[in-house]
Amino acid sequence: MKKENLSKLPYKGTDDMYPKDVFEKKYIFKIWSKVAKNFGYEEYDAPLIEDAILYKVKSGEELANTQLYNFVDKGGREIALRPEMTPSLARMIAAQRNNLLLPIRWFNIGRFYRYEKPQKGRRREFFQLNIDLLGVSTIDAEIEIIQYVMKVMDEFKAPKNTYELRINNRYLIEYLFDEILKLDTELRPKIARALDNYLKMEINDFNGYLKELGLNDNQIKDILEYINWEIEDLKKIEDRSRGAKELIQLFNKLKELSITNIKFAPYIVRGIQYYTGTVVEMYDIGSSENSRALFGGGRYDDLLEIFGEAKLPAFGLGWGETTTLDYLKTYNLLPSFKSNTKVYVTLMNESLLKDMNSLSTYLRENGINTEMQLTATKLKNQLKYANSKGFPWVIIVGEDELSKGVIQLKDMSNGESFLIKKEDVIQKLS
Repeated sequence: MKKENLSKLPYKGTDDMYPKDVFEKKYIFKIWSKVAKNFGYEEYDAPLIEDAILYKVKSGEELANTQLYNFVDKGGREIALRPEMTPSLARMIAAQRNNLLLPIRWFNIGRFYRYEKPQKGRRREFFQLNIDLLGVSTIDAEIEIIQYVMKVMDEFKAPKNTYELRINNRYLIEYLFDEILKLDTELRPKIARALDNYLKMEINDFNGYLKELGLNDNQIKDILEYINWEIEDLKKIEDRSRGAKELIQLFNKLKELSITNIKFAPYIVRGIQYYTGTVVEMYDIGSSENSRALFGGGRYDDLLEIFGEAKLPAFGLGWGETTTLDYLKTYNLLPSFKSNTKVYVTLMNESLLKDMNSLSTYLRENGINTEMQLTATKLKNQLKYANSKGFPWVIIVGEDELSKGVIQLKDMSNGESFLIKKEDVIQKLS
């Protein structure tokens, strides 16, 4: 049989994760999780595969038709790798609706899959935080999630002048379509998609795109004016637009709480079609390196209706690890990679193997992460290895130390060594 030349590269759009990569991702996950628990959120999870219809019903045309990893299983069922968490969350809530206490504060950090063109900030396999507050109909839900976001950025030690949370409301977009542009139903999703791509296009290209979609000059002029609205402009239509009213209330409350790094951005739409009110996206504004949003989210009060359940007010966001990692690297905010191993036990000669194994077991049983040398070699080479791995401590035991019942403990940060009894080493290393 002819031997296949197997590729050493991972599947397109996915990444091999070496220890340093895992360390960096776990740093992000740790902060996401710590702050979520600090706010009273509980962790949950859902299957990696779901019935494909779950996403086709409510996730939107682009995701369902072009980005979904879907296939027919051996039982003839069409299933899909999850591209997002919210539909699964809604299914879980609907299944236990009568047994869950409101409000529900849940979060999840998991893997997701979307078949799309791999590029900076976008992968086919990715990790994402999902944090949701269900059962609160007022904008206090938005405020709490925004407070969570700002606390996470503080934990990342992110400079205030490098990020901005942009906020809009889908009801305001409906006002634009209904009262200003007077759009036909068929044209609305196309114009919404155009608005959502506004930041990615030159203004002349944007104008040309709107014209191609069928808008007249007056409608294009109205859209360009709308895109430049500021929060003060909303007061003129506050009594006629639910979106304007909710945005004014939201920004007033955020101001009272001294929450900064926020901006009203009327072009924020969010492609997922189940959003019903407030929508948000976070951007890097201190560098031109990261053009994609760090995360996006919004209110989705109607999603449980697809399961025949009554509406349940909800607000949440999905925060991708890929864009977050790019952002943290841009501003050198990631901690230096270090090993989890606390001490390295050397092996001076093969006759000491049993004793070093016993010592290593003793250390591990007392909570000390220990790596042991398994073959005797020159001490110089063992110390070189320990230094390259970043181990903070090295234990050296020869026949002389063994006969005296002591071990030599070497501090790799300064090179100092001293003798210590085995019984005392745990306290020293803890």
